[in-house]
This record gives sequence, structure tokens and C-alpha cells, in this order.
Amino acid sequence: MNEKIEYLKSMGVDAETGIANMMDFETYDEMLNDFYNSIPEELSKIEGFKNSADMPNYAILVHAMKSNARSFGFMKLGDIAYAHEMASKANDLSYVNEHYNDFLSAVKEVQDIIVRYKSM
Repeated sequence: MNEKIEYLKSMGVDAETGIANMMDFETYDEMLNDFYNSIPEELSKIEGFKNSADMPNYAILVHAMKSNARSFGFMKLGDIAYAHEMASKANDLSYVNEHYNDFLSAVKEVQDIIVRYKSM
């Protein structure tokens, strides 16, 4: 357990906040797996809304991604998703398109961290 927590911290994850949000380490560990497994489907939906310029629904899903990321301590992804949420609520499709790769990179980084975490 400590090894996993130290690994998360070394990767810039606010593990203490995440564990506190989930009540305890065991719940955090289990819920993190659920979050990881949901990412591909959520990204597919997010990309679909982006590609169809459906900013209201895009905003809803990036808001959820932001909240989930922050709940687990992935603050960088949370901040990037928040910027996308605000831009989409302002119907700023150009911001969303110009910064979409930043969002994808942050998601990929979180996925990579979780894969390593799960292998420990």
C-alpha cells in the first residue's frame, strides 16, 4: 500500500486527497480501477461531441472528467478538463479544438500512471 501511495505522489498525484475523498485506501484502489476502465468510453463520447460541435454535451462530459480526476488526485488533468469545460460553456469551439491534444495527453498520462500503479 505505501509503495503505491509513494508512487502516485512521485508522479504528481495528490494521493492523500484522493484517498480521503474515497474514505480509505481500499475504496480508492477499487474505485480507481473503475475510473480507469471508464476512460475509453468517456473519451469516445467526448470526442464525438467535440467533432459534432455539441458544446453543451461536451461541457457535461469534461465536467465529469474534471470531477473524477480531481477526486482521485489527478489535479493536472482536472485543471485541463476545467479549462475545456469553461471554454465549451462559452461555446468556444476553437479553444476546444486547439487544446484538445493537451487534454488527450493529460488523459494518457493518467492512464499510464494507473497502469503502472495497478501492476504494483
